[in-house]
Formats: sequence, structure tokens, C-alpha cells
Amino acid sequence: MTEAALPVLTEDESRLDWPDAAYRPEVRIGGGAARIAHRLEGAPTLERLVAEGDARWAAELRCPRTLLARVATSDAAEHEAAWSADEVHGEVFVIPGLIAVRPLRLDDAPELGALWRGQRLDVPAGWWLARGVTRRDSTLRESLLSFEPDADLPPGAMAVDVRNNDGRPRFFVRVAPDIRAAVERDRSLRVAGLIGACALFPRAFADEADEEHAIVDEIRGRLDEAGVPAWDDKDLWDPARAATVIERFLPGEPDTDA
Repeated sequence: MTEAALPVLTEDESRLDWPDAAYRPEVRIGGGAARIAHRLEGAPTLERLVAEGDARWAAELRCPRTLLARVATSDAAEHEAAWSADEVHGEVFVIPGLIAVRPLRLDDAPELGALWRGQRLDVPAGWWLARGVTRRDSTLRESLLSFEPDADLPPGAMAVDVRNNDGRPRFFVRVAPDIRAAVERDRSLRVAGLIGACALFPRAFADEADEEHAIVDEIRGRLDEAGVPAWDDKDLWDPARAATVIERFLPGEPDTDA
């Protein structure tokens, strides 16, 4: 049995190793830390491993631009994983989960699916027993866009440019000075800027090398999940529809990016 062929309980249910169990973490990111509440359902074997000290709750921290890659662990299901300002630059990603801290056996776990029954399951220290989806310290729209004033624009006007930002396209929404302050409090203006940015996706993401960026893969994945054609389908590409997959208009709701 290779390490690659060992069971993992995934938050997104992409694997059926633990068919009747679920991993449902709650993650809040801000102020240089991730605050995580790990939750297991229907997985008493994994809960026992935590109680006996064979596994610990974990959060993997990543910052691609500084090469930060660290795993913070805790015995408590609710804990905080922090980073310092000099460790990061740009986006920070957090992946919650449950990790084995010593070699263990899972042969007798009744919650495992039929695929694993009768097999010797030697789990090494460091194996992710449960794995959550990746979170970032900003919204997807914030990761794509920056807003800046442009004194050359007439009142009420907006324009969008795409520029290379350390090898990845970033969209700069230029707004007339009279509406710059309104952008901070009006989500609709921010979504309008996002629509303008989406109109530039076919040009910005035309280079195949851009497909290597995680953010491009995430956008494509969200569009695919929503059944919305991506930017390389020139006949069906709809910037407004794509933008409101990334971030919806929410009239009447509190204006927050939380």
C-alpha cells in the first residue's frame, strides 16, 4: 500500500473514502491569522485518534510570493494559525485539516468505504486524514482588482486596464475622483469594475502560461460549476454573467466583503 493510496476525508466530498462522514471546517481569516473551528460528522475513528494524541487539527499556511509553507497544529478543534507581516507578501492561502502526528493503523475503521476493507492501512506521520478546501485572505474579486483615482476621467466615469503584476495579470479599475470614495461603500460600483475586468479576460488570459496561475484555475472552476462559458469561448463569453458568478450584486444587504 503506497502513501498515495490511503484514505482522506475531504471537505469537498471529491473522494468517497469515508462515505458517511463529513469534514466541515469554519475558517475566518483576517488580521494576520486564520481562526479555525474544525468539525467532523460521522467519523468517530478520526475523533478517537485526536483524543488519543495520534492526530492533531491542522492549518497549512502558504504564501507563494515569499515561499511561506508552514503547518500549524493544535489539540483543540478551535484554534488560531498566525503569520507575521514579514513572512508574507500578497495573497495568503489557508488549508484546514486533520493530520497524523505519528504512524498509525486504520484497518479497523468501520466508517471506511468498501474499497478499503481487508487492506492493511499503515498511515505515516504527516498524512492528512482530513483535508479542507483552500481559502485565501481576500475575496477573489480583491485578488483580481485594484481601484485607483484618475483625474483625467470625467465625473462619474470608470475605465479598466490590465497590467502584469509579478508575472500574473492584475486589473486596475480607474475611477473619476468624484466617485472614488463611493467605491469603498458601494458594492455595485465594485461589481461594475469587475464586469469591466472580465471583459478583458480573453486578452489577459490568452497566454497559455497564465493558465498555470491558481487564480485563473479558480475562476475557470467557478464558471464551470455555474455552467457559464469561459473566456476562451469567444461566441458565448459574457463578462457580466461571469462577473456575477465571481461576485453577485446584493442589493439591500450589508455592504461587506467578509
